[in-house]
Parts: sequence; C-alpha cells; structure tokens
Amino acid sequence: MADFTLSKPIFGGKHPRTSAPGNIAYALFVLFCFWAGSQLLNVLVHSPGVYEHLMQVQDTGRPHVEIGFGVSTIFGLVPFLTGCAILGVVALLLRWRHYRSR
Repeated sequence: MADFTLSKPIFGGKHPRTSAPGNIAYALFVLFCFWAGSQLLNVLVHSPGVYEHLMQVQDTGRPHVEIGFGVSTIFGLVPFLTGCAILGVVALLLRWRHYRSR
C-alpha cells in the first residue's frame, strides 16, 4: 500500500479565505446548469410523442398546451434567480449582523 504524508493537517488550523469572484462564478455555473437542465426537460416534454410514449397516455381529450422557449425561461429562470437573490440578501444581512456584533 502507498503511504501518503500531508504537509498540512486536514482538520484544524486556519481555513483558506474564499474569494467573492470565485463564489459568484460558481453560483453562475450552478444557475446555468439548472437552466440548461430545465431546457432539456422542456425539450423532452414538448417532443412529439416522446412524453406520451414515456407516460403511455393516449388521451386525445386533453387540451394541447405549448410553452415556448421564452415563456419557460421566464417562468423557470426568473423565479429561481429571484429566490436566490432573496436568500443571498438574507445571508448577507446575517453575516453583516454577525460581524457588527463582535
């Protein structure tokens, strides 16, 4: 078996400071992944016959609803971004309050 020695302890000690641009870039990457996933699901749902084949539903009595790319983006991405912004503001306020109390 190979033996690995670490120059710094894994637990304890000082934690490295995180950078705000790195956190923002990571958040944007995660948002992009959610957006791309929602678009892929939208394509799957609106592909002709794929959704019906997967669900094995042959009901023609239901109304056919089409949601465009812009509408799905507005109703999918905008609420998600708004929720993230609200959570970010709450986190910033709590952090600011924590540092002010010291």
